[in-house]
Amino acid sequence: MRRRHDAWHSRVTTLQLEYRLMVLVGTSFLNSRVGAPPARHPLAVVRRMIGRGATGLLVVATLGVAPALAQPGAAQLRGRVVAGETKTPLPGVTITVEERGTTAVTDDAGAFVIAAPGTGVVHVRASAPGFLPSRREVTMSASTEAIEIVLQDDLHYAEAVTVGPAPRDPFESYQPTSVLAGQELDIKAEGSLGALLRNEPGVAERSLGPGPSRPIIRGQDGDRVLIMQNSQRTGDLSSQSGDHGVTINPAAATQVEVVRGPATLLYGANAIGGLVNVIDSQIPTRPTSRMTGNTQVDLATNAGQASGAGDLTVGNGRWALNLGASARRAGEYETPEGPVDNSQSRGVFGSVGVARTTADSYLGAAVQLDDMRYGVPVVHGGEIELTPRRQVYNGRGEARNLDGVFSSVRGSVAYHRYRHDEIEGDAIGTQFSNDLLDLDLRATHAPVGRMTGTVGVSGYGRAFEAIGEEALSPRVEQRVFSAFSYQEVAWSHLTLQFGGRYDHTTYAPEGGLRARTFDNVSFSVGSLFRPSEQSTLAVSFARAARNPALEELYFFGEHAGNLSFEIGNEDLDSEVAYGLDVSYRVRLPRVSAEVTYFNNTVDNYIFRNEISEEEFEERYPDEGHGEDHDHDHGHEHEGEYEEYPYVEFIARDARLQGVEAHADVDLSGGFHLELGVDTVYGEQRASGDPLPRIPPVRFTGGLRYHRNALQLGAQVVSAAEQDRVYGVETPTDGFTTLRLFGAYSIQAGRVVHTISGRFDNVTDQLFRNHLSLVKDLVPEMGRNARITWSVKF
Repeated sequence: MRRRHDAWHSRVTTLQLEYRLMVLVGTSFLNSRVGAPPARHPLAVVRRMIGRGATGLLVVATLGVAPALAQPGAAQLRGRVVAGETKTPLPGVTITVEERGTTAVTDDAGAFVIAAPGTGVVHVRASAPGFLPSRREVTMSASTEAIEIVLQDDLHYAEAVTVGPAPRDPFESYQPTSVLAGQELDIKAEGSLGALLRNEPGVAERSLGPGPSRPIIRGQDGDRVLIMQNSQRTGDLSSQSGDHGVTINPAAATQVEVVRGPATLLYGANAIGGLVNVIDSQIPTRPTSRMTGNTQVDLATNAGQASGAGDLTVGNGRWALNLGASARRAGEYETPEGPVDNSQSRGVFGSVGVARTTADSYLGAAVQLDDMRYGVPVVHGGEIELTPRRQVYNGRGEARNLDGVFSSVRGSVAYHRYRHDEIEGDAIGTQFSNDLLDLDLRATHAPVGRMTGTVGVSGYGRAFEAIGEEALSPRVEQRVFSAFSYQEVAWSHLTLQFGGRYDHTTYAPEGGLRARTFDNVSFSVGSLFRPSEQSTLAVSFARAARNPALEELYFFGEHAGNLSFEIGNEDLDSEVAYGLDVSYRVRLPRVSAEVTYFNNTVDNYIFRNEISEEEFEERYPDEGHGEDHDHDHGHEHEGEYEEYPYVEFIARDARLQGVEAHADVDLSGGFHLELGVDTVYGEQRASGDPLPRIPPVRFTGGLRYHRNALQLGAQVVSAAEQDRVYGVETPTDGFTTLRLFGAYSIQAGRVVHTISGRFDNVTDQLFRNHLSLVKDLVPEMGRNARITWSVKF
């Protein structure tokens, strides 16, 4: 047993830098000496945003916060943190006094000293990767003695960075949240983000082959789900089309977070359905004086998959440098019916980041380069390959523990240069570009009585252009400016949350198309009730607004990536969603569980609707599709004639509601029973007709054995038949698959080795994903064995 907690001691120590990187993102400012760019260039736009941002931040601060009250003199609370069974001291544990928002980190002896009010009742929280957090109530006085906090092991647990202005335990978040980190992330390793998350509660996978896989949250896809990297937008085009992939290699991630439900308050219109945040160690945020890092190698039998990733951080206590690189490849994958042509993929990724760090601040910058290439089955005879390439230049920083109105300020700025070519055989059919300049600045104000909170401004400028056969719109420039306030009022067993956001969005298309401007207001209110330290009831209500996406407004033409001829609608109004989430959670010695009901009522819900050829020709008689339509509109596919339907973007009032539940039951002797179910029911409110592309009801069940740093288990995933379909969709049969897995961590000095293995689709089940655009022609992957070796130091 002693050996076990020595291993945990090393594990927590070596993971501390990564944990702090997850917790903190920060502030950065543009160089004022940048040469004046053209007025419509993204750099010029962000310059204007900074001017607006300074004013906007003051306005939001005035509206969102009263002048800060003078804080009473702080006393000091001392204590130590130990492991549950052996009382081994735990270093690197984050300690928070909730009433003040102050934090400290335990030293090598597990000890801490933290500022706290001199008198009264305070709540002290301790958290660390791999352990359940502990929350203690302490009565402060002149005679308060040092306290001891005991943390219990939990390989599943990690804090979420994206659920609020500060990192938060998912057990105490207002919205349902899933976090993958540590051994759990190693066990579930995949080559794409969609595949990695497809079995998480409320998450499904959109696919058109493995390359363009993308997560769907509660039946919502595309522009409604925001994909982020280190809390910044990715700048790719994966939301726009079924054949566009996410330019992130999950093998390089230290943590992946999913927020289910509207997250618009802090992140804007593109998170109306939820968000995914992939976190890595690109910019150091804490002083480091020794070498830390990790490596990972991942091999799989089906399609000959191979992936490798490495990350290294060095520093001298003031400056820190991070180097990261990863690569992956896969051939054509095998199904029970045989191989799938043109399903291969490969990618190379690299980054370098540097930061100036102190105990209370950091300021850093990084450069990231991504280069991918993957095939798209079926489309255009299975001869299409895409080559997404991304260059990211970003800066982030933060100043903490400030005196005055604001206790911390953080911000980020990033320029994304994204390109991809769609290659047909040896020729380039279409070239896409998407340049994005993104700015975010937020400040946390000092406590005002029981109230704490954050105010901020953000914005981005985007230039989209496509040239070639699938140039579905002329060049379009998009500008977004936002201001927001997020506040919390806390008592011992109740916390209230409220806030609002204003978004101003403009589209400026070329080619004589209609320019559009949208002004949207979002707000949310929520409560977190703690009947005891072992249970919480979270209720959240949000009004979330989303302006139409560029493709929904302006696309017109044949779009092979979505297997349709798409017709945008310049007259679309913003979607407005009224979302209710109610979650009850328990965390008992032998049971950990959560059940959530959600109801999302949406006005002007935008989706694709098929129209007939006659309707198209009546509406667009001058588009040149009359007698020559069949020739222009069809393609040969393996000897069969393929014709894409005409699809227009329309808006209807809709409702999406469902239940998500999961439980982990300790059966004793190291055995744990895991159960889960998620459902989503989407309908048009006026007619009762189904919404398109809604995932089926899904059940999960598993048995896991956990002893020390070893875990073994089996999981069954069963999806029901989906026969409630819309338009050209076809029903999909249900299926059941079996997965076996295991992992073991070994300590060698300061190095922790983790070896994990997985056996997917053990029975080689033939099944189809309802959210695959080519599911009627291409089934999902068959039997597959995977092994992953990771090293953290």
